[in-house]
Amino acid sequence: MAGGQDLPDGVTDEGLRAALLARCRTLKIEPPGRVERIAGAGRARFEREFCLHVLNGLSADSARSLWELATGEDGFLQELKSDPGRLGLETLLEEIRKLRRAKALGLSADLFDGYSDRLVASWRARAMASHPSDFAANPPAIRLTLMAALAWSRTTEITDALVDLFIGLVSKINTRRKVERAIEAEAKKVHRKTEKLFSIAEASLRRPEGTVRQVVFPAVPGGEATLKALVAEAKADAKTFKAQVRTVLTSSYSSYYRRMLPKLLAAIEFKCNNTAYRPVMDALDLLQRYADIPNTTRHYDASENVPIQGVVPDGWLEAVVDENGVIERASYELCVIVSLKDALRRREIYVAGARRWRNPEEDLPADFEDNRDVHYEDLRQPLDATVFIETLKGAMRASMAACGEAVARNKSGGTKVRTHRGEPRWHIPDLGKLTVPENLRALHTEVAARWGIIDLLDFLKESDFVTDFTDAFATVATREATPREVIRKRLLLVLYALGTNVGIKRVADGGRHGETEAALRATRHLFVNRDNLRKAIATLVNATRKMRDPLWWGNGTACASDSKKFGSWSSNLMTEYHARYGGPGVMIYWHVDRKSVCVYSQLRSCNASEIAAMMEGVLRHCTDATIDRQYTDSHGQSLVGFAFSYLLGFKLLPRMKNIARQKLVKADADDQVPSCLTGMVADKPIDWKIIAQQYDQMVKYATALRLGMAEAEQVLRRFTRGGPKHPTYKAIEELGKAVKSIFVAEYVALQELRREIHEGLQVVENWNSANTDLFYGSAGTLPGSDKEHQEVSMLSLHLLQSALVFINILLVQSVLKDPAWQKKMTDADKRGLSPLFWSNANLYGRIDIDMDRRLDLGLAA
Repeated sequence: MAGGQDLPDGVTDEGLRAALLARCRTLKIEPPGRVERIAGAGRARFEREFCLHVLNGLSADSARSLWELATGEDGFLQELKSDPGRLGLETLLEEIRKLRRAKALGLSADLFDGYSDRLVASWRARAMASHPSDFAANPPAIRLTLMAALAWSRTTEITDALVDLFIGLVSKINTRRKVERAIEAEAKKVHRKTEKLFSIAEASLRRPEGTVRQVVFPAVPGGEATLKALVAEAKADAKTFKAQVRTVLTSSYSSYYRRMLPKLLAAIEFKCNNTAYRPVMDALDLLQRYADIPNTTRHYDASENVPIQGVVPDGWLEAVVDENGVIERASYELCVIVSLKDALRRREIYVAGARRWRNPEEDLPADFEDNRDVHYEDLRQPLDATVFIETLKGAMRASMAACGEAVARNKSGGTKVRTHRGEPRWHIPDLGKLTVPENLRALHTEVAARWGIIDLLDFLKESDFVTDFTDAFATVATREATPREVIRKRLLLVLYALGTNVGIKRVADGGRHGETEAALRATRHLFVNRDNLRKAIATLVNATRKMRDPLWWGNGTACASDSKKFGSWSSNLMTEYHARYGGPGVMIYWHVDRKSVCVYSQLRSCNASEIAAMMEGVLRHCTDATIDRQYTDSHGQSLVGFAFSYLLGFKLLPRMKNIARQKLVKADADDQVPSCLTGMVADKPIDWKIIAQQYDQMVKYATALRLGMAEAEQVLRRFTRGGPKHPTYKAIEELGKAVKSIFVAEYVALQELRREIHEGLQVVENWNSANTDLFYGSAGTLPGSDKEHQEVSMLSLHLLQSALVFINILLVQSVLKDPAWQKKMTDADKRGLSPLFWSNANLYGRIDIDMDRRLDLGLAA
């Protein structure tokens, strides 16, 4: 049991009992009669050893500081637990103060070495749910271990939050939107050129066959000289505009945001492994040396070696370096923090002591060189790059030939190549709308007729009776004093309150269930957290897959993903303005299979990478299925996404709204192109040489994604545009072009594929529609001032909606066991069959729960 690695789900009694029984089965011996007692003794022994290890790693000063922190007298304990608020300078400065106090506790970075992250996270969760009185009730060793796990974890999390705040603030500083609007409005008043431009346009339309000298010059007074003056004025305006933008941004930084810089540099240690970003690191060293020099000193000393190349953009040279070669500090600092932000986002510069923003090399498998063959086998990719390339070449040639044949014979639903404004483009007819089969409406009516209108809470209760998903909710306390049946009832009420967003107070006051608000809040506090909710969802979703009949629902190996915007509190750091949907909020990214079973959900900011979210869902979904086909909307057509999906063994199938302009790519320069595809194939073939050179590195990054060594978004940040490209980036782009070319050829040639993608995305759109009706409390706004509270609400909605799907599957299958209904169901009915309907659900009204009353599921059970 060393390091807690052999303990399922941490060190709970249930996990130990399962591990003991598994061990007995392996040894083929009879399990002992007192399994629970042995498991409890083993857990207590492991806990003592773990606490002893932590205590031995604490210095006397650290132990004393943790002991004082546990009392909560100075308020820092609550401050340490809290997440940062809304994006702003004061929030960043507050987090710097918090990080400084957390580091002052003196905890070693290797305090928990040899123990799993999952074990430390379980102690952190227990400490997060504890009050000072709870800490005081524990023995000294456990009290100090709880505080050490909390402080050690939160120090890393605060560091990550500081980086997020810094990136967000610099983006906010560097915005030019307000400056541009003000200058453009002023330009319209000062420069009255509308009449002249109108005269030119009118003359050009009147005589389109004439020359510029014949038509345009006479249209304005002064002719050619006036036009030259207008061009010169426009250039002068552009130069003035850029200068004014630089002035406003520098002024904003100098007068307000500049005070964050010395404190940030003192709190965070930036590091870099890429020599291309050495100028940025040298610039940070310079800023560090000048941190204590007053801002009244406007320029750097002439003897300083100030890095310019790679730090200051060309458009800012005039603002940074004056005519005498003297460098202005404020403008230079602004350029440095912008360059630092870009380098951080691309993971080329990292932060010591962070988790998400740590050294990117730590995201990669350390044993890759020693176990290369194992990792290649797990990805089902050949060890030889030549075999990999030849296989891909064959697929490219076959897909292009099939596309050419389909277009030539017009067997692809009317797909043609047409000329539009002198350029050849794909012309793909609209698929058209399919009618809803009448038998499905009748089926829903039959379900409602047999079982009546069911309270939404009963969907949750009946799902638990069948699957026991509430067993996944283990307490973060040391023991459970309340009977489990009472906890089960309270859990269902709490999950309903969170999943509908009506709140615990409304549930406590709105029904005849006999539970007080205090009891429900205690249950929420001790039992309901992100980890427990994900385990419960996994239990319910896997049971759904096991219960449903493949005859009606299929095998569920294809998944669609899309995001939905939810409103959120402005005090939450996750809250961002969404440019497309408008207004502040967050995004929930859903992964739903073709028969409306949601396998994964995740909370994202509005500007987060949707490609990374898609990959995270495919790789981390909570089912026992293997997802081999992934549908996405147009955002999925990323070269990086195509490349990694191919390496990871699933097909990325995005809906291509801009398919008309897409080009196929030749495998080799001398490959023959079908005559009907003339103009639709790019001239430049794939660069296989760089793919062969970087093949091993690409597989290494794919392995890191598969193993979940870091968030997909953090791994993929190294493959984003801008700045010097990562050495593997070019190979990823070339591989993505090859895989995308195969997909485009299939998309053009096969109407069935286009229909399949469209139907898959319609399913996730329907799931989003259900979100609106089920998550109706507080106008559907995600509550909470931190990410954890929002994730708990999201996962509760996921669980509640999955319970609705689970019970509907059982009810529908019960109806479809009737031979008369089986005869009615056509292929169109099977295609449109979905368990995600709520016409048989009572979403509102009194909130009552009777644990002794069961739905008569009949044959469905």
